[in-house]
Amino acid sequence: MASEAPTLLGTGPVSEVAFRWTSYDVPFWARPNSRSGRWNRAGDEPTQYWSLDPEAAWAELIRHENLNSEDELDLVRMPFWVCRIPAARLIDLRRRDEREKHGVTDEDLIDDDWSACQALGAALRPLAAGVIAPCAALPGKANVTLFGARRAIAWDRPPALASAVSATRVALGRPPSGLISHVRRPLGPPALGRLF
Repeated sequence: MASEAPTLLGTGPVSEVAFRWTSYDVPFWARPNSRSGRWNRAGDEPTQYWSLDPEAAWAELIRHENLNSEDELDLVRMPFWVCRIPAARLIDLRRRDEREKHGVTDEDLIDDDWSACQALGAALRPLAAGVIAPCAALPGKANVTLFGARRAIAWDRPPALASAVSATRVALGRPPSGLISHVRRPLGPPALGRLF
């Protein structure tokens, strides 16, 4: 799928602030993925899913868990993380020229059929640190997906290795009130283990 060289973002210390919820006590992992996600197949090297907006991250939780009411959201107590992802070597698929270069459409990037994203992810892993793409759960927002193992370091420490990302847990809570009505739902029945 990736016939032309990707346009990689960042050449210096610029970073993207990103957010995610996690049911683990750490925000990153280093083991191969045990289940498929939008940008990975089961067994692929670690794939880290983050959102560039806190509401998008919460929308992903609502979609992932198939939550349908504020009463259900009242039961949520999920760790919420923020990190600074180095922008170097990220491919921004929000850009039309990048989508065209890699043979994907806007619809492919949010489709409930992940095959186009999984194929592109496999092709881009050797070339890029990850992708920025539209958020499937919340229209108008974006997610960043990192290819490869990462580990969290203290928020105030500069990363010395490419695998180190400054991160901190900022909350233990629920999605904001009113967000649930804006979440884009899968067209079919929810898939167990659905990731972004």
